[in-house]
Formats: sequence, structure tokens, C-alpha cells
Amino acid sequence: MNYFEHLRSLESLPLVEKQRRKDELIRTAPGSQWPDGMPASIDPKLVLVGVSYGNAPNREAEEARKEARRTGGDYFYSAPCVIKPDNSHFCYPDSTRYWDKLRHLSESFFKRHWPWPSITENQAISLTTHLNLGTGSAGSATRLDVEEPYVRWVSRLLNEIHSPDLVILFGYRILQNNEVYLWWNHDSGLPVNWRRPDKTHGFSSYTKGHLTFREWSVRNSNRHLMRLVIWPNHPSRPPLSDWSIWENSVNQYMDKYANQVNGAS
Repeated sequence: MNYFEHLRSLESLPLVEKQRRKDELIRTAPGSQWPDGMPASIDPKLVLVGVSYGNAPNREAEEARKEARRTGGDYFYSAPCVIKPDNSHFCYPDSTRYWDKLRHLSESFFKRHWPWPSITENQAISLTTHLNLGTGSAGSATRLDVEEPYVRWVSRLLNEIHSPDLVILFGYRILQNNEVYLWWNHDSGLPVNWRRPDKTHGFSSYTKGHLTFREWSVRNSNRHLMRLVIWPNHPSRPPLSDWSIWENSVNQYMDKYANQVNGAS
């Protein structure tokens, strides 16, 4: 897919159409507003699925957010839009560098697709949505950190509303949990057998332990074929907490994905 043309077509939409799409997406959310910490595109081609808001808040950032809300603003913006603003939640300065890593992941994905070798970071995250399976501030990734309404919502978004080409998830054991498995695989959700990946790839750049990429290829209700991959570990947890190891994981997977998509392997 020509992602440059896709972004340009979204930018050229009339303001009233952009607002309509934004409002429709917000109405799908479990609450009355788009959830904080889930910066979104109105039509993403890359979707990242995390577990929770995290437990590494930045004190200055949180004060800026509170002040903005007192004056009617929105600091660290999350609601669906076409071009991510400078204050997008993708730029949240958490101490674990989680958002730095996700921006790098997004840019790496789009850079590998012609004609986008010169893509900017902002263009990449503008076609990227980040969703969580819960709204708490947990530092672990367990069954207790996800919420049924949000698991169902994410699955339905991917099945009925969005048609991304790649979905990257962080949290393999959670999705294997019996309850969570059923929440995801509800009637309107994207059907995925989380217990049996279509393919697995070892993280060959990491030699101190066995880490694996797990992949599924699934068509949603719009008949769009998407690939889902569960990353070997959460970006904030060892060994991926180390930037160089995180970068190696991104390079290995994105090179392989691009080769497969282009028919080279």
C-alpha cells in the first residue's frame, strides 16, 4: 500500500468529514470520551496494543496536563485525528522511554515501504494508533491489568472499523487467559486463536535467552488481511528495556515483514 497517498487522502478530507470520523470513533469507546494514553489515527495502518497506562508518570507532564484541563486544553492529546499534534501522547516523556520506543517502531515500519524512506516521525505516528486493554496505571502485565470492556472494544475496532496492515501486541500470556481469550473472541470481535500462532520467529539478535515473535494472519469482517504479531516482551521490561536490544528487535522483525510483504521470502 502507498501509505503516503493514504495519509494525503486523509489530510484532504473536508473538516466536517474529519470531525464526523473522529466523533464516530469516540462513540465506540467504552466510556463517554476517548481514553487517555491511547493516541489514535482516524484510519491507522499500524495499530499497537498495550496493556495499561503504565506506572511511570512524569511529574512535570502530569502537572502540564492538569493545567491544560483547567483552561480547557488537552495536553498529551489522544483523541483520533489525521496529523498528530506536537502535544500528542506519543510524545509523553515517561521514564522507561516506552513512547520513544513506540515512535521508533512506527517510523521503522513505514520507512520500509516505498516510497517512504524519507518519512518523518510525525507522518509515521499519524498513521498509527495505540490502544490499551485496560485503563489502569499498572506496572505489570497480568490478567488483573486488563478490563473486559476494553478487550472487547479493541477486538471490535480491528474487526469492524479499522483495517490496519500490521497489529503489534505486548502481552502474550494475558491473551491466553481463558477469560481474556473469550472477551477478545466475542461475536463482533476479530477471531484469533491466541493459543496457536500461524508462525513463530526466534529473536536471533538476542543470545542470552530464547525470545520469540508470534504471528497470525487474519481477515477482518471487511475482508482485509492483516498480520498480528506478539512482541517477544514488553518494551519496558528486560531485555527490551535496553534501547539497543529494542532497536535490534525492531530491525529484525521489520526487515522480515517487509521482505515477506514484498515477496522476497
